[in-house]
Order: sequence, then structure tokens, then C-alpha cells
Amino acid sequence: MPPTPKNHPETSIEFKDGVPVSKLFDDVYFSKQGGWEESHFVFLEGNGIQSKWEQSGKSTFRIGELGFGSGLNIFVTLEVWKFTNNPPPVAFISLEGYPLTTNILLTLNTSYPNKNLWFEELIHSYESAIQIWEKDPSENLWTYTWDHPNNQHPFTLQVYFGDIRDCLPKFPEIHSWYLDGFSPMKNPDMWSSDVIKQLREKSVKGTSFATFSSAGFLRRNLAELGFVVEKKKGFGRKREMISGFLK
Repeated sequence: MPPTPKNHPETSIEFKDGVPVSKLFDDVYFSKQGGWEESHFVFLEGNGIQSKWEQSGKSTFRIGELGFGSGLNIFVTLEVWKFTNNPPPVAFISLEGYPLTTNILLTLNTSYPNKNLWFEELIHSYESAIQIWEKDPSENLWTYTWDHPNNQHPFTLQVYFGDIRDCLPKFPEIHSWYLDGFSPMKNPDMWSSDVIKQLREKSVKGTSFATFSSAGFLRRNLAELGFVVEKKKGFGRKREMISGFLK
């Protein structure tokens, strides 16, 4: 049975300088200083998302994320999409083994008060999905949709709740990956060779990826499965990150 919020109550979270930190993985969910910019730098720029949208001939551009957390990456991506003149429809597919409670999610709003993040209807939709999952673990998909202000194309969020080994096989074909689990040293299951093989199975020629991590074993596993892997300067004080694509 997948873990639920009842199995991992708020006591598994502590706050440092107003930012939620997982006691289980000893890592932050987001950075209060520069977290928004870091997400944009690592995942959108690392994948070349905006240029892909401009060149996309796809009916729907699909982004796959490993580690939904507080939802920061989806909000950063959604903001860029809304300010793009004529983007394609986007499906943002994520997974989360330890969904955060509402009051913890709302700390993202207080950290970024000038951004349009968690609002009442979205919170209600999230809470309803969690309640359904707690009653029936097989019903583990949360979906929410925004419309583009210009062309009315949809931006659809889909989050699978549960263990990555159960959730990742349900993903469709992905065009860009955001690999954003907790640090590989602290959450190795999220970065295992089996997970990377699943990523490969859900990718096609040209599928890109980006991650804050530059761990040697991760680079090797990706390269062995046919991904071109490039080390780049990381964000801020982070020395390196990696990105690439399936050749």
C-alpha cells in the first residue's frame, strides 16, 4: 500500500527559516531565497522548454516530473506558459510519495507573496484527491487544468500519489523530464537504475532532461541507456548540474 499523509503526519516536517524540511530525507522542499529562479534555471532553461514550445508540432507537450513536493516547479512552468504568446497545450505529469498537508503547501504562498500559487479552488481539488486516495489507494491520480489567456489551450496538471515504482509506469510518453527528487544521497530510491530504465522507456528520441544533481552514478546510468549527458554550471553556489537528451 502506498504511503499516505496519515502514515507520514506533519511531525515528519520541520521548519527552518520558514521553509519546510523533510525529516525523513533531511532536505528542503524549496528555497526561500532564489528557489523560483533556481527552478527556472535548472528545469526550464536546462530543458530549453520555451524554445521547444515555439518549435513544437505536438498536439500536447508533456513534461514529466519526479517529486511534486510543494508544487514549485509547476507554478514556475505555468507562469512562463501563460506569458508565452501562443504555446501548445501542456500536460505536466508528476508523482509524490509523501503529499504535503494544506498548511505546509501554503508556506509556498508566504515565501513568494507576489506570485499566483495555491488558491482556494486548487487547494480544495488537491484535498479531495488526497481523501479519495486515502480511502482507495488505486485511485491515486489528481488532475487540474488551467486555460491559456490567449489561445485557450489547456495546461493540465496530473499528479500520481504513491511509490515511484507504482506511479512511474503509469506515465505517458514524455518530451522533457524534471528530475527533482530529494538529493540522491538522501533518497536513493528516486534515482535508482530501475527508475532510470523506466525514464528511458517513457522517452523518445530527443526527449530532454535536467536535474540539479551531477552525481557520477546518475550520469553513468543515463549515458548507458542512450542519453547524451552534459555537465553545466549549477545555480548560485551549486557548482554543477546536468542536462541532456535521448539520442
